Formats: sequence, structure tokens, C-alpha cells
Amino acid sequence: MAAARRRPLAGFPLLRAALCLLCWALAAVGAVPEPGRWAATVSNKSGPLIFKKTMFNSTEIKFSVQSFHCPGPVRFTIGWYLKHYTCQNEFSKLEELSQKPESVDEDFCGHYFENIECWTTKNENLDCNSDLQVFPSLYNKELITNIRNASNQEGSTDVVARTQRDGFHIFIVSIKTENTDANWSLNVSLSMMGPKGYLSASDWPLMIFYLVMCIVYALYGVLWLVWLACYWKDILRIQFWIAAVIFLGMLEKAVFYTEYQNINSTGLSTQGLLILAELISATKKTLARLLVIIMSLGYGIVKPRLGTIMHRVIGLGLLYLTFAAVEGVMRVVRGSNHLAVVLGEIILAVIDSIFVWFISFTMAL
Repeated sequence: MAAARRRPLAGFPLLRAALCLLCWALAAVGAVPEPGRWAATVSNKSGPLIFKKTMFNSTEIKFSVQSFHCPGPVRFTIGWYLKHYTCQNEFSKLEELSQKPESVDEDFCGHYFENIECWTTKNENLDCNSDLQVFPSLYNKELITNIRNASNQEGSTDVVARTQRDGFHIFIVSIKTENTDANWSLNVSLSMMGPKGYLSASDWPLMIFYLVMCIVYALYGVLWLVWLACYWKDILRIQFWIAAVIFLGMLEKAVFYTEYQNINSTGLSTQGLLILAELISATKKTLARLLVIIMSLGYGIVKPRLGTIMHRVIGLGLLYLTFAAVEGVMRVVRGSNHLAVVLGEIILAVIDSIFVWFISFTMAL
């Protein structure tokens, strides 16, 4: 009897390892992809526009004024500052500048970046008034840098800068006027398109990953259906649960790949598609965890039903599904650094530990 009772416990480390892998899968898709296009409104009370993105080498940065409101004559000086850096949070305090109106003599490359791998160019004496139909061209053939001589910019008239290497970049748009009392507003658009599309250098491998995993899940699904067809007389209930996990996994990866491909083609993110992908992902992870529990308890294999334990399993699964869905949606809507996302991740980790202890104590009885 003692040897018989030790056998279930011998498989517990494997179950714990499976749950750890499931927790790792949660973190693997924890980031929201970076967009490739932005639109903003700048006025006389606005600060500089600051954008951060991981870009490939030779990424073209395009900036244009779509519409404007200049009730009186206004002369603009528009400058661009492109900074390459190695640590992602190296210039976290720089965001505070976007809330403050600019001073006329602000020099970001010299003041904040110490002229290290910082490229800058500017357009001066851009006159704007109510009689203009089109805002003056921002195209400048000379790209003034701090470490190289001026270089020529070929191609689109909207290209204002081009990256010199792969990595993290900060792009700052500085719009200044000599008359600080003038009331004006500019509706501007910005795009960052690399050699492979609008996706950032950090998100491009994820698009390939989701495509490969979608194909892998599809192959798993076909193989599983073939096995079910070959052994249809001996099908157990648990095998339908496994089929559901495979289907949800394929659907999840397909939706994520569609969203990444959409961003790569258009530069814009579809929030509804990301939320749908997160909800499918939460459902799949919940079902996978329940599958581990009911398999360890013998449901569908040696037990036709679990009785009162089944209610506890379902309750634990609903609890995990609720927090996983909220955490995923908040990560899309508010960002990965939001307090609700951090609390959600902590609660999910606690629930995962409850799963492990639930399996341990139930199998030990």
C-alpha cells in the first residue's frame, strides 16, 4: 500500500514543471506591440513631442503637418533629435519635458544626451499664416549630426531622419516660435518605417514566433484528429479537453499574428483585436491548468466524475479566468506598468501556487 500511495506523488514534480511552463507562457506574450504611426496636436502651450521605439538600422522617420491654425503670422523653427541608447529606461525622466512648454534655446543633444550618438536637424524660418493652403515643406537635404558630416536624404519629402544602427531610440520633435504669445495649433503625423515594415525590432521576432506556433498548433490539431479517428472506439472525455486546448492555442496564435501583421503593414494597432487575443489566451491558460488538475485526479481516465471536488476545480478555474482576463485587458488598455496589471500578475502567481498545492494535497489523500 505504501508503494502504491507513493506513485501519484512521484508524478507531482512533472505537474509542477508543467505549471511553471504555463506561467512562462503568460510572460512571453506580456508585451503590447509598439505602433509605427502616431498623430498629435501641438499648440503654443505644448511641450516637445517625445517618442520611444526599438528600430532597425536605416529606419526612415517621416514627419508632416496635416493641418494647421495660424490666425496671425507665425514663424516656426522645427527641429528633430534622434538618440540611440542601450538601456531601455536610461532616460525615463525625459517624459516630464513633454508636459512643459519649450524654451527657445533648448538643445536636447547637447544638454540631455551629451552629444553621444545623437543626430539632429532643423528647419528654420517656416512662415505660417491664415492665407496659406499648405504648410511649408519640412524636407531638409542636410542631416546635421554631432559625430558625422552632413548627409543627403533621398526619397520621400516627408523623411526627416534615418537611424544609423539597430537598437533603442528616442525621437524628439521640437517646435518653437519667436512670438510666444501667438495662438496656433498644428495637427502633425509621424511614422517610423524600417526595412521590414512598421514593426519595431523587438516585435518583429514575435510575429514570426506567432506564425510558427500557429502552424505547430495546426499540425498538432490535425495529428490529434487523426488519432481520434483511428481510436474512436476508445475515446475518453479527457481527450476532448486536450482537443479544446489545441484549438484555443491555434486560435490565440492566429489572432496575435494577425494583429502583428496588421501593425507591420499599416503602423496602427487595433485595440479590439489585441483584447480578443488576450481573452482567448486567458481562456486557453485556464483550460490548460484545469486539464492538469483533472488529469492528476484521474477524471475521464479512471474516474467518470469527481463529485464535490469538481465544484472546487471549476471555482478555482473561474477565479483564474477572471483575473487573467482583467490583467490581459488592462495590459492592452493601460500598459504593462499600470498598477492593475502588476496586481493582476501577483494574484495570478498566487492562484498558480494554489493550483500546485491543490494537486499536491488532493493526490496525497
